[in-house]
Amino acid sequence: MLGRLRRYSVGEDEEVLARARQHFVVLLVPILLMVVLAGADVAAIFVYTWLPIMIKLAGLVLLILCAIYYVGAYLRYRSLEVVVTSARVIYLSGVVTTVRREIPLDRVAEIGVQSSIVQRLLGMGTLRISSSGEDPDLLIPSIVEPGEATRAINTAIEARQRPVRQAADRGTGASESPLDKIAALGDLYKRGLLSKDEFEVAKADLLRRL
Repeated sequence: MLGRLRRYSVGEDEEVLARARQHFVVLLVPILLMVVLAGADVAAIFVYTWLPIMIKLAGLVLLILCAIYYVGAYLRYRSLEVVVTSARVIYLSGVVTTVRREIPLDRVAEIGVQSSIVQRLLGMGTLRISSSGEDPDLLIPSIVEPGEATRAINTAIEARQRPVRQAADRGTGASESPLDKIAALGDLYKRGLLSKDEFEVAKADLLRRL
């Protein structure tokens, strides 16, 4: 999987935080179909020998088509992956024709998980990622433990926003004069959030800076 990510130019300065895959339950339908058809074909050949040969051939053709369907479903299952990096969310799918979509973390507007009771018991659900642009929502069904991908995305967004907030806080602090800070301390003292001694010590320290 990492080789595929490198082939699709994940930046060297990006850190892969989480990967999410589909639950194997998506393969149950084609597997059950093959089992049922194989059983019916065996019964038609060895038990119901009186059936016309065309019906038996039709059963074999259906079994072959079901096997092809299973191979396609298995390849889709193996190729689908959601990757959360420190800069974006990447969706990869497809073998012959690869589908790739990425959403920068700065454009992630909302993350949601939809799961029924049965899906919750199996530890799976549909992951929905909304973009702040005009792109449609990214819906990935039957993802294993979608909550882990959600937490990874939220953690990555928080990490990217933290330096911006810290810079803004530093800029706000630098623009305030000591007198403004004394006024703010006085307001806290009046509201009972500071004791008189705490207020006097902080005020004296600010007055020395004038």
